[in-house]
Amino acid sequence: MATGNIQWNNMIRLKHSLYLLFLLLTALTGCGIEQPGTSQENGQETQLEDAKVLVACFSFTGTTKTAATTLSGLSNGTLYLIEPEMPYGSENSNYYDQSTRAYQEQYGPASARPAIKKTLDNADSYDIVLLGFPIWYGKAPRVVFSFLDAYSFKGKSVIPFITSGSTGISSAASELKSTYKDINWKTGDRLNGKSSEQLKTWLESLGIKVK
Repeated sequence: MATGNIQWNNMIRLKHSLYLLFLLLTALTGCGIEQPGTSQENGQETQLEDAKVLVACFSFTGTTKTAATTLSGLSNGTLYLIEPEMPYGSENSNYYDQSTRAYQEQYGPASARPAIKKTLDNADSYDIVLLGFPIWYGKAPRVVFSFLDAYSFKGKSVIPFITSGSTGISSAASELKSTYKDINWKTGDRLNGKSSEQLKTWLESLGIKVK
């Protein structure tokens, strides 16, 4: 009889311990405590503090290059210029001239891919790519697509940034995202006229470690 009572008490204590363990696990989950090796988004960008950064840009007038140079310095990233094999002449700055190469590329087939100089080494070694370009006729220049075709950034985090007189980034970003679905696209921004301090704040908002 005494042995039966001991076994019964042990069973009750075991059930009580399991119940307390269940409550503890439920509380931890409710507090949002993560298991090792996981990340919690909660609508925020993934933290990329230890990422190796590539700042790649196509620049026509030099405005995009200026922003890219500042970003690469702040992020300790590698600056890479996307260069077409046949440079765009100054005539392409005439937005209304339908005979220009830029106009015909932007309004031609979506498959257009102007040749670029392929000089980027170890493209796969970068964790995150800041991809800059001017807006041409509401879209990303076709040489940007040539760059993305030339180097595989599958699964990499790519953040577009633009320079533009007035057009926003949404249409260009949507086209890039729909064309390259295997890239982990992050929300980009228009960086016209932003100071070094503002660019630093932008990088920090993305979770990128800055100097």
